[in-house]
Amino acid sequence: MKLTIYETVTLRILDSLKAGVVPWRKPWHSDATLPTSLATGKPYRGINSFLLGITPYSDHRWLTFKQVQERSGQIKKGEKSTMVVFWKHWEPPTEPGEAKKRIPILRYFNLYNVSQSHGLDVPELYRPQPLNEPQRIERAELLVQSMPNPPSIAEGGQSAWYRPSDDHVQMPLLSSFESAEAYYSTLTHELGHSTGHMSRLNRKEVTGNIRFGSGDYSKEELVAELTSAFCCATVGLDNSVIDNAASYINGWLKVLKADPKAMVIAAAQAQKAADYIRGVTYS
Repeated sequence: MKLTIYETVTLRILDSLKAGVVPWRKPWHSDATLPTSLATGKPYRGINSFLLGITPYSDHRWLTFKQVQERSGQIKKGEKSTMVVFWKHWEPPTEPGEAKKRIPILRYFNLYNVSQSHGLDVPELYRPQPLNEPQRIERAELLVQSMPNPPSIAEGGQSAWYRPSDDHVQMPLLSSFESAEAYYSTLTHELGHSTGHMSRLNRKEVTGNIRFGSGDYSKEELVAELTSAFCCATVGLDNSVIDNAASYINGWLKVLKADPKAMVIAAAQAQKAADYIRGVTYS
């Protein structure tokens, strides 16, 4: 039986998790460069950054088969493409006077990494100088401060959490974390939850009466986790260390097995949340 696009994407993520690799934990290579379209120079967003990030290639640049040909290149024998997805809006026929509808439909296309080809007319790979820890922390703090309409944030106590009723984020003291990177990884997770507040992106998993441990609760946790990943990637923070990794991985496996659409939808929501925190908008 042919798999749907959702199932194909989820299967790749599940395979990664079963191997003990969390694809949204530091989804870039050692040069801190996210997977990028060679044609546009723009990094891939949402689920695509993870689908491309878990591949073994050290070059971060990607092209379609046609784009390889246009640059006088050829795909090496035996190389396989990598699927990425996009949303296409379909307008079904309507009766006179009936409001038009736009239904989002998931579609896909295939990419090849630059290193999968030969004879390609491309610039030499540029690897930016990695940021040192003070630079990464400074950028992380600027990112947090850039969030428009932020929740209240206070430090103290032994745990981190977000409370929608009074729009409040509580964080343990920075000194109680193993590193500053761990602190900002956790803070952006909680800020990810806060983007679901009715005054921001208004996600039902935050504004509704959600029971702890329920399916909606688990999906919202995944959104916050992915939001943190996008934010950390933006400033080059290493968020690859996970406490109780096996427990977290088992929890994510359950969510994705129960709903093949969960990962794609959560990644799209998380990208919007990360963009909100960063104070940027995309048309």
